[in-house]
Amino acid sequence: MIRFQRIPDPTPVPQPSRCIRSLQERMADDMRELAFAGRNVSLETLVECGWTVDTIKRLAPEAREIARRKAVTQTARN
Repeated sequence: MIRFQRIPDPTPVPQPSRCIRSLQERMADDMRELAFAGRNVSLETLVECGWTVDTIKRLAPEAREIARRKAVTQTARN
């Protein structure tokens, strides 16, 4: 007699974690590092950090705003 056995349902594979930081945040961190090291943040210096020209043109405005927000610290005490 032939028996058919049901194949068990596969266990779900956990999905790899997503990127925690966006490209804009990464570029903003590079901009802050350059600025705090006393270097000018320009197209050429960001290319030296590994960014492409097209990516810089696309992401720089938002990354600049993020870098400015992160660079400002509140020193007033209540």
